[in-house]
Amino acid sequence: MKRYFVFIWLMLGGFSPAPDMEWQIIDNDSFIRFSVIIEGSPAEGEFTKFSGEIIFDPELLDKSRVNILIDLNHIEAFYSDVAENLMKKDWFDVARYPTAQFVSHAFKHLGGTDYQVTGDLTLRDITRSETLTFTLSEYDGQQAAIKGRMELNRLNYGVGQGAWRDLSSVGAQVFMEVVIRAGKR
Repeated sequence: MKRYFVFIWLMLGGFSPAPDMEWQIIDNDSFIRFSVIIEGSPAEGEFTKFSGEIIFDPELLDKSRVNILIDLNHIEAFYSDVAENLMKKDWFDVARYPTAQFVSHAFKHLGGTDYQVTGDLTLRDITRSETLTFTLSEYDGQQAAIKGRMELNRLNYGVGQGAWRDLSSVGAQVFMEVVIRAGKR
């Protein structure tokens, strides 16, 4: 069914990437980590299961695209109660919203090996534009790697309901660290 929709999209004038622009995430060498201030101290964690479609060429940024899907049921944190609580209704509410998704809409070269990608992040059924700034740390014919950062406000996505909206316990700013290593498809 999915292939059928892709075929229709392409036939209706959708983007058809060059085969050498398609990348496959290497799971064991990739991660998405987060940190937030809890009671004055940094608390860190990681989304351990995610997947994505990457179409990228630094010479063809207007044709580059990314679509990353994060499974919110798979979270690890330094403090185990943080990982457990994030899945609850007041936080990610994974029973209702099991995934987060980032879909790019524009890449920009900042100079040297530095880039940014702006896209729509959807979390708890709320979609907002966010920007990931990254360094293209490796890029050749077969392998590519990025190291990036994104900062977002959890309250913009309804993460931390009720008493957790009070910033005296948990900070609003969440810092994301993204490392992706990929190989050519």
